[in-house]
Amino acid sequence: MRIAVRGAVAMAALVAVFSAVLPTSASAAGKPGSVKSVVASPGAAVGQIKVSWKASGSRTDKFRIETALTPFGSSNDGRGAQSFTVSGSKRSTTLSAKSVAKAGAAPATGNHLYIRVVAVDVTKHGSRKGKASALVATTARALPAPTVGVPLRIASYNIRSAKYDGADKRDWAQRASGVAADILASKAGIVAIQEASPGRFGALRQTESLQAALIKADPTMARYTITRSTVYNPPGTPHGSQAARILYDATRYQLLTPCPDATLVNGRMIDYSVSCSFDLPVLPDDAPTWKRSAAYAEFADLATGKRFLVVSAHLDYRHSDNRATESRLNDLRRLQAATIWANMNSIRQVDEPVIVAGDFNASQADKGGNGPHDFLVEQGFYDAAGAVQQVNLELPSLNHFDKVLKADPQGYARRVDQILVYGAPGANRFTQVVKQSDPARNSDHNMVYADLVLPTV
Repeated sequence: MRIAVRGAVAMAALVAVFSAVLPTSASAAGKPGSVKSVVASPGAAVGQIKVSWKASGSRTDKFRIETALTPFGSSNDGRGAQSFTVSGSKRSTTLSAKSVAKAGAAPATGNHLYIRVVAVDVTKHGSRKGKASALVATTARALPAPTVGVPLRIASYNIRSAKYDGADKRDWAQRASGVAADILASKAGIVAIQEASPGRFGALRQTESLQAALIKADPTMARYTITRSTVYNPPGTPHGSQAARILYDATRYQLLTPCPDATLVNGRMIDYSVSCSFDLPVLPDDAPTWKRSAAYAEFADLATGKRFLVVSAHLDYRHSDNRATESRLNDLRRLQAATIWANMNSIRQVDEPVIVAGDFNASQADKGGNGPHDFLVEQGFYDAAGAVQQVNLELPSLNHFDKVLKADPQGYARRVDQILVYGAPGANRFTQVVKQSDPARNSDHNMVYADLVLPTV
């Protein structure tokens, strides 16, 4: 009995010693309480984001708001990762326009932020994290278009080349009328088109077939005109895609750029012309067949005389799981965007807006980066997707002719079809024309359009 008593006394003394040397926070059981739910939405002022959450606050000294431009998991390892801390007594905070810009989602970028909140307990031995909230996403408070100016609805539509007929789920002959109906229903004044092949598939080129489908669908007005229908290069020239084109509503806009379809060669008119086009760069080791042409044109609003330039571009489509290769391809698309801007900046008049629209084959969701978009934003372009009203952005813009599309859980799916504007900041609406369930899609891409206001001064 004596031995047992002495053992119990010794054990109690040992526990007392250890309790005295261990810090209170370390001896407390468990980690900080979990963050159970988060809501993120545009803040009250332009560029701000408001974040609110529910949490018990147990063993919590501060909350950390973690953000990135791509989804992230247990560690904050998304592209462009940032974090901001607030007091453990808080249950909401507003990220300032400066903080949102630092995180990569200023209104001009059109980017959305992925956001989660985690509780943190700080001790002299370090910090402990609780269970983080689920990811949510939002854009910042948008910059609306000016209230005074020239309204313009501009669209971008990759209509899928007819050269893939036979391999695709639906051939061009089945899709042409639907593509025309999409364009007419959008009521866009200008439409940047990609994959309108100038090659002949039967009696007509796809460019001519598109024009014919538009006239057939709207015979009384026949208002949409294509700037070019023939090839951009002399016959027999090794070259890649020449399928970037521009449609315009001739009842509202005047084409100012001479865009002839033919070239006089040795006294004969040949069906090709380099007019209203320029080549985009390729990799040094690429064959000439990788070259792509961009389309451009200058227009004037018939009601006001306001002039503006439009570019339709289809950038390099290659991607790779190899990090170095993907980085190289991202840099190529960035260089292609730089070439577009250099061409337009050399011919535009002072204060003349420039709109670049097309299939960039890159998106914010790409881990390798969004090179062409980011370059244009750095030059002062405004991504129209960051509009006051955003429609159907939870669905991907590249639909692969799938009958049912998967909606993104955070509300922002991969979008490679983009519209960026220089000299006309702000947008009122950005719409992706798509149904989540559609057994007969008109293209493997969805049309997108934006409502802008061009300044009059």
